[in-house]
Amino acid sequence: MKNKHLILLGAAVIAILAIGFVPRGGSAQSTLAEEGAGLPANKYADCLSCHDYRQNHHPVDIPPIGEVPFPLTGGMITCVTCHFDDHETGGANFLREGPYLVQRDICYKCHHQEEYKGMNPHRMLDESGGLRKIVGGMTVCVVCHEGTPNPDVDRTEDIRLRADVGFLCWRCHPPMVNALFQAQHLLVEPSLEMLRNLERKETELNVLLPLIPRDRVTCSTCHNPHQKGVIRREAAAKGADEPDRLRLPSPRLCFACHPF
Repeated sequence: MKNKHLILLGAAVIAILAIGFVPRGGSAQSTLAEEGAGLPANKYADCLSCHDYRQNHHPVDIPPIGEVPFPLTGGMITCVTCHFDDHETGGANFLREGPYLVQRDICYKCHHQEEYKGMNPHRMLDESGGLRKIVGGMTVCVVCHEGTPNPDVDRTEDIRLRADVGFLCWRCHPPMVNALFQAQHLLVEPSLEMLRNLERKETELNVLLPLIPRDRVTCSTCHNPHQKGVIRREAAAKGADEPDRLRLPSPRLCFACHPF
């Protein structure tokens, strides 16, 4: 079971790291990829007219490193590299060569599974207390962050993430079991009354309950994804390595937003 979880965590890294593709040794570029080099740019532009996912999915508008089996647009990875644009083909999410029994399997069409399966983005420190390094010598922080934050000076408003928090988490973690609870909380914008209560409780309890992005409730509002010892600021560090990584024990966490 532990190995299975590590494999899923590794697959998440593949989908969000903007480091290009790792070439699959000895594979020939498929006819599909060759044909894709001529895909018109407007096909890709059509996607963004409805889907606001330029920053929320696999990095786009970058050239792959090595050969890939899916079509490119002007030599670049775009939405239609992995997705069919006809909204009919490919099964769930219109993924090329789909449907997939496990959605992450599409990642291994281009990335080597063995190179990523041992990564755990929640284990950030090595034996000496320094930041762990991963593929390419980068810190494990870049699995979620655009760059390595400075915990001594950076605050919530300073960090830049590779995608919306929820999207980053779903790469490994399944949706919450309680669908109703999720619908009533995830990506919900708190009322003015809740915001005032939240700000008051953050001060009283010396805890940070971040509403990012765009002042909405998300996974990291309640859960701290960092390993203990990474975050230096006491309020922001609460919840690290705690049960379920909750920033406050339940039900105190609920009362931080909901007056009683």
